[in-house]
Amino acid sequence: MTVLAHGVGGSSDLPLPLDLVLQAGAATVVLSFLISAVWWRKPRLAAGVPRTVRTAGWLPVLRGFVLLLALYLGGNALAGPAGPENPAAHALFVWLWVGLVPVSVVFGPVWRAVNPLRTLFRMLRLPAAGLRPGAGLGVWPGVCWLLAFVWFELVAPGHADPRLIGWCLAGYAVAQLGMAALRGEEWFARGDCFEVYSSLAGRLSPVRWRRPLSGLAAPLPHSSAGLPSAGLAAFVAVWWGSTVFDSASGSPWWAGFVQRAGHPAVWATMALVALCLGVWVAVRKTAGDLDVAASLIPIAVGYTLAHYLSLLIVEAPRGVLLLTRQWGLGEGVSWNVVPVPAAIAGAQVALILVGHVLGVIVAHDAALAGAARPVGVRRAGAVTEAGPKPVLATLAEEFPLVLFMIGCTWAGLFLLFVR
Repeated sequence: MTVLAHGVGGSSDLPLPLDLVLQAGAATVVLSFLISAVWWRKPRLAAGVPRTVRTAGWLPVLRGFVLLLALYLGGNALAGPAGPENPAAHALFVWLWVGLVPVSVVFGPVWRAVNPLRTLFRMLRLPAAGLRPGAGLGVWPGVCWLLAFVWFELVAPGHADPRLIGWCLAGYAVAQLGMAALRGEEWFARGDCFEVYSSLAGRLSPVRWRRPLSGLAAPLPHSSAGLPSAGLAAFVAVWWGSTVFDSASGSPWWAGFVQRAGHPAVWATMALVALCLGVWVAVRKTAGDLDVAASLIPIAVGYTLAHYLSLLIVEAPRGVLLLTRQWGLGEGVSWNVVPVPAAIAGAQVALILVGHVLGVIVAHDAALAGAARPVGVRRAGAVTEAGPKPVLATLAEEFPLVLFMIGCTWAGLFLLFVR
């Protein structure tokens, strides 16, 4: 298995028939919606308070370690071995891109705490408020950087070349530090796609948030309370859509298509952008006036963990071995673990379904919270304040989103069979 070979094989690895899995997926989403409609009659997730963690003793040490490791890996990518024995691809595509999700889900927004670019920014004593402070385009720069990263990971020719990775990381660091010097340190919270990625996944953290799922009901950054957030929905759409594209592009149908059509990078670029854009438009159209950005987070996390689970188990330790062997350690150690297909397949199906169930619950709670707020009604030319929205009207607004989630559940489960 190479670092870019995701998944655990084809449909023969899955111990259940496709039609049964799809029916179970749809039933799970519908039942979770119906149970929420009957038993979840008022918003329960609001007013969550994040825990305060004492970090004075160990966080500076951890920041220094992450900065030194990042500098070493970046320098080693440019000046170290040029072949697959260089751990640069493992560090970027497995440790950072995949490993950051489970770590953030458990511990919270860890990349914000140890981001080596933030540490470097402070060491260089760049102006904390920036030369030209301002929120600018909100989180949209992070959306663009994330789209560029997933294109590099999934489409760009030679993306496993350590030299290319090294130069791309160096360019990314210079661009991020330059924008942070202009806009201030908080630029990283909206412009560094890995910090945005970790912060959103960290909303699920039971360590960070005392009440389960309450982090998803707390106001998200760069959004106004109660108003749909186009930028955050676009970020999750790129995150989610790129994972779906990775599954679809590994199918025999896609391989045959690009072989006949030629120019695989062009077709892959068009398909990746179209898929991410399609997910974003579908979310915006089906959500209506509801702000569903937070409810998409558990779905994206479920897809990511399901899709890259075997990659994380197999390749993350191999990356550590590649790194330690450069220091003359672990020469006789090997990591040849082969995941049990039935166990991995069961975990993949469970992660996708759990992500969708949590997404339905969070979207339902957000809809109830929005319905509880008084709205203005125009009567005889004057705007008067009306009471809370009826429960049935709220459920009717959620219904298109539930249908969209059923479609996404089917797509996610189906793609497990097509590789």
